Amino acid sequence: MKRRTKTSKAKQGARSGRSSKNRTTQESREPDDGRGDEDWELTPAQIREIKRRLADAKDPLRYLLVSQMGPRFCLYYNVCDDVYAMNDPEGGTLFKRREAAERIRATLGSGVRVVKCQTKRKGGARVPVRASLPRGIGR
Repeated sequence: MKRRTKTSKAKQGARSGRSSKNRTTQESREPDDGRGDEDWELTPAQIREIKRRLADAKDPLRYLLVSQMGPRFCLYYNVCDDVYAMNDPEGGTLFKRREAAERIRATLGSGVRVVKCQTKRKGGARVPVRASLPRGIGR
């Protein structure tokens, strides 16, 4: 006489070729962090950081790296591609911080200077305003 034993559902699924991992429910897909639907408070440090980032995003002042070869010939440095854009300030990298621009300038050698310029939003991106560039650069 054969004796029958109880087997777990996981073992039964494995025997039938189905994995219990494939069977998920809506509850298991949603992470449970213990907070429920309640809002949580930001710390004062987090609030200061958000305000600082918003002020940076709204500030139209940026810096460009420019190598001026003559009165009508300027090169604008693009950090991402490590190339210069000729007579097109939109092709250069805009820096939010002057210190960052100065550090990159130091690696490029002589003849490159940091230029302050105003920017505007165009097509969702910041672009330099040519009229805000110093006289003789990019005009």
